[in-house]
Amino acid sequence: MTTLRFIFRLVGLVLAFFIALPFVVIFLSLTQNNQHIQKKRVVSAWSTIICFVCGVRLEKEGNVEKSPVMIVANHVTWLDIAVIHRFKLLGYVAKQEIAKWPVIGWVAKSGESLFIARGEASSRKNVIEGIKKRFSERRSIAVFPEGRATNGEKLHTFHRQLIHAAVESNTPVQAVAIKYIKKDGKRNKDICFKKGEKFLGNVFRILTLARSTAQLTFCEPIQTSGKSAREIALTAHNQVAEVLAKNDYL
Repeated sequence: MTTLRFIFRLVGLVLAFFIALPFVVIFLSLTQNNQHIQKKRVVSAWSTIICFVCGVRLEKEGNVEKSPVMIVANHVTWLDIAVIHRFKLLGYVAKQEIAKWPVIGWVAKSGESLFIARGEASSRKNVIEGIKKRFSERRSIAVFPEGRATNGEKLHTFHRQLIHAAVESNTPVQAVAIKYIKKDGKRNKDICFKKGEKFLGNVFRILTLARSTAQLTFCEPIQTSGKSAREIALTAHNQVAEVLAKNDYL
């Protein structure tokens, strides 16, 4: 059963990336910036396909902020990008190394991701300016303020550096809590990266797993006017922590 599941899902994933994705990218490149609804529908459909192929169904709680916003979320797996995209059209801030990954790097660039080199002040400054430019163009962006994917057992500190862009542009911040749940209602530990596991290894392993549910909770937006980036980061962290604490996450 596991072998058949892997084969069918692998075929679906290959078709999604090498047949459907090029059409998505072409559509987005030809669509004007003011055609937001059309873009959202296409990206949402693409994200739904990826989640379906990987055996993940989606559930949403809370209201998605419709205006430009900075999304900050806990980071469990590469699928986090697809599950957020299902409900919100936005760009991402990703680590510089991803730009060099086969296929995924091309997808990230096509999605207008901003790439940041860890530990480099100049790179961080450029990314902050890039985020502010997106906000001025009425576009949203998402960051994973933990700075890394985790195994879901602990919610790490939300770093405030990139949140300065939201503060300086007076853009709301909306925290999103992401849970991957098995049929028994417990956390799906298998969907996370294992220690030392590479990206492709994680992808292939996910293709063998039983179906699970990604639960996204969109928390109440945080207004940035008159607040510090540190204060906002702490508030967002506490919002996510409260949601994750409702089961065996924390």
